[in-house]
Amino acid sequence: MSCRLCGSSDDGDLVQQTPGFQLIRCRHCGLVRTEGPGLDLTYDGDYYSAHALQDTMRSLRSGGARVRLTDFAYAAYLDGSSSWLRRLAALPVRNRLGGLPPRNESGSRLLDVGSGDGDFLRRAKTAGYQVVGQEINPAAVASARKAGLDVHLGPLEAAGFVPQSFDAVRLWHVLEHVAEPLAILKTAHALLKPSGVLVVGVPDFDSPARRIFGARWAGLQLPFHRHHFNPRTLRRALSVSGFRVRSLRHRSVGTIYSSLTEARRIPQALTVPAWLGLLLLDDALDLAGQGDTIDALASPS
Repeated sequence: MSCRLCGSSDDGDLVQQTPGFQLIRCRHCGLVRTEGPGLDLTYDGDYYSAHALQDTMRSLRSGGARVRLTDFAYAAYLDGSSSWLRRLAALPVRNRLGGLPPRNESGSRLLDVGSGDGDFLRRAKTAGYQVVGQEINPAAVASARKAGLDVHLGPLEAAGFVPQSFDAVRLWHVLEHVAEPLAILKTAHALLKPSGVLVVGVPDFDSPARRIFGARWAGLQLPFHRHHFNPRTLRRALSVSGFRVRSLRHRSVGTIYSSLTEARRIPQALTVPAWLGLLLLDDALDLAGQGDTIDALASPS
C-alpha cells in the first residue's frame, strides 16, 4: 500500500500491531497508516449509531454533569458579553470544545465536515455563523434536519457546494478516518474564500498517552482510524494541499479520562471534581506540548 501523503510505495516500518491490524509508518514522511483486511467495509451505519449510543450512555452514567458543564462553557465562550468571571470559570472546559474558528463577522458561512447530528452546528450558529453541515450517516442527517439545520447527506466531493463560498471549514477528527486525506483537504481548500480559515483536529500518534496506553489509547480507534498523524505530518499534509499553517498546538479533549476508562483503570461515572482534575491534567500536558490531540488553524496560501 502506498503512502497517501508522500506517495512512497515502500513497505514501511511496523510500529504497532493489534489483532487483525498493523500500524505502518512511512519511512519517507513518517505518516502512520492502518493496514488490515476489510478496511473499506468499516464504515457502515452501525459505526455511527453505536458510537452515538456509547456517548449517550456515558453522559447518562455521569448524570449529565459534563454535558451541562460543556454547554455552560460554550455559552460563556461564544457570548462576547459574558462577564470576565464567567469566562474564567469556563476555562477548564473551554479547551475541550474543539474546532470553533476565531470569532468572525456576523453572518460568516461555516461548513462542518462530518457534522453528525448537528450539535456543533447549533453551537456555532449561536456565535453568529451561517452554518452548513455535511454528513454521510442518514440517521444523523435526519436528526440535524429535524432541528432545522442545513446538512448535506453524502460525500463532501458530491455535495455541489459553490467554490470559495465559505469563510470557515471545520475538519474536526475527520482526516484520520478517510482513505485519502489529501483529497478532502484539497476539496476544503477549493471551498474556502481566499480570506477563509480551516480548522483541523486529529489525534497525535506520537503523544506520550499513545505510548503509555498502547492499544487502549482513546485516539487509536482501530480500524476506524485509517491514518495517524503527528505535528510534522499534519503540517506537511496542509502544506501540500495549499494551506499556510497559522497555528498548531495540542488540545486534549478528555482523552486521558477516555483512555483510563477503556483500560478499566477508573470508573466511568466520575464525580465532577475528579473529572475537572483530569481536564486540568490534560491542560498541563497541552502546555508542555505533550497532549494527545493536535489542533491546527490554516489559511489558503
